[in-house]
Amino acid sequence: MFCLYGHAIVLYPAAKKSSFLLMSIALAPLIRILSLYAPLASFTYLHWFIILSLPLFIATVIIIVFQQLKARDVGLVLKSRQIPVQFAICFTGIPFGYIEYLILKPEPLIPELSFQALIAPVIILLLCTGLMEELVFRGIIQHNAVTYFNPGIGIFFVALLFAVLHIGNMSLLDVVFVFLIGYFYSYVVQATNTIAGVTISHGVTNIVLFLLLPLLWTV
Repeated sequence: MFCLYGHAIVLYPAAKKSSFLLMSIALAPLIRILSLYAPLASFTYLHWFIILSLPLFIATVIIIVFQQLKARDVGLVLKSRQIPVQFAICFTGIPFGYIEYLILKPEPLIPELSFQALIAPVIILLLCTGLMEELVFRGIIQHNAVTYFNPGIGIFFVALLFAVLHIGNMSLLDVVFVFLIGYFYSYVVQATNTIAGVTISHGVTNIVLFLLLPLLWTV
């Protein structure tokens, strides 16, 4: 991460496209560094998402401001005519979460299925994984990757980077599946210029994966 930022500083401002791409890529290892070295032992796994997302959110805002990225650049827009399509994309999170659950079979993050037990975790996963990760990968990194390379290579690069960060799940099949999901998300964002649908789909995937199926499967 520090090498990426150091190289980005050397390149700036003579080679802005290269510099901005390196800055954005550095957000990816930051996610893993925070998860490995943050003092999280005294917190529940669910609270990890909140704690880890705060410094990542700060870094994301800094890069958006420094690179002078507009809402359209990072997909934070939604036109009314896009709502039906984006609504349909949201529901892709259900089959994605189901398939990934079959691959990983994680332990449930909540003790029971009830409205009170679900409300806070659902919000946390939607904001801290759905919105935060899509803003980083399909927003900032993809914008810079497509600008530096081209849409085809940029989409592939972001999907590959997204998949590599899931190696920690210790499943090659999951890495391949996440690459396919990431490629789909990246293609959708490139085609629609919004992260609205993929943000909710990503959040729903994790809700199904970590909250619903681990408890429903045992009923």
